[in-house]
Amino acid sequence: MSRIEDALRRLRNQQSQSSSPSRPALNLRQASPQQAGHVAKQKVLVNGERHSLDQKLLAEKGLLAPIDTGPIADEFRAIKRPLIQNATREQAPAARSNVIMVASALPGAGKTFCSVNLAVSIAFERELNVLLVDADVSKPQLSREFGLGDLPGLIDLLLDDSRDTSEMLVRTDLNDIQVLPAGSRHPQATELLASERMSSIVDELANRYPDRIVIVDSPPLLVTSEAQALARQVGQIALVVEAGETTHAALLETLEKLDQDKAIGLIINKSRALWGDLATSYQGYYGYSRD
Repeated sequence: MSRIEDALRRLRNQQSQSSSPSRPALNLRQASPQQAGHVAKQKVLVNGERHSLDQKLLAEKGLLAPIDTGPIADEFRAIKRPLIQNATREQAPAARSNVIMVASALPGAGKTFCSVNLAVSIAFERELNVLLVDADVSKPQLSREFGLGDLPGLIDLLLDDSRDTSEMLVRTDLNDIQVLPAGSRHPQATELLASERMSSIVDELANRYPDRIVIVDSPPLLVTSEAQALARQVGQIALVVEAGETTHAALLETLEKLDQDKAIGLIINKSRALWGDLATSYQGYYGYSRD
């Protein structure tokens, strides 16, 4: 049985063991209850004019799900819980554990869909704010669909040390999520993402506010070297696996490119095997670690 098939089997078992919407998520190298910390008691207020998003149009384009209620909302609640627990633990927290990269092996798996909807779900938390970073700098779908494609962003910050990160952040009316657009294109994007300047920017984004979760929408790992550079800058990785399309070999090759000391999990996307006749973009979460 392949690891993808095994992930699906585990997810089916998870569904059959509990019919409650608040069922516990599968562990992602999860801290014990004694290790779990507490986040800030009140959200840090984010000022600034809100950039208005056409949520209906985003839904029609397949980028935004009806996330507040229903089965998809429940699945993203299950996905986010171990990620949040890893990000907010107080005892021996992993470096940059509140910076979560959402990636895939190949294009078309739905990683941007998962990035956006995971960010929306986390933003419903009473004590957490979310920053969504479009780091797919060669094909910035998130920036384009959010109407931010012409704005400066991540690449511009990397090119100019004098630019202020906070000036690049766009506050949206989508659950008050802030977005850092991809910005300008550059032929040395991989080197920029692997630079000390990038490390400094990630530290600033991760540490400026105690209640911030950073979601990084990454390029596919088997298509560009940019994603591998990004993977070294984050604390957690959620790998989107397209059911029926992502092969066993592609998944294993992708996992081999990642630092196994990081918290890594799989999001099984577009699985009719799990959901029958329901929409194919429902999610599941499965913790992975090398034997």
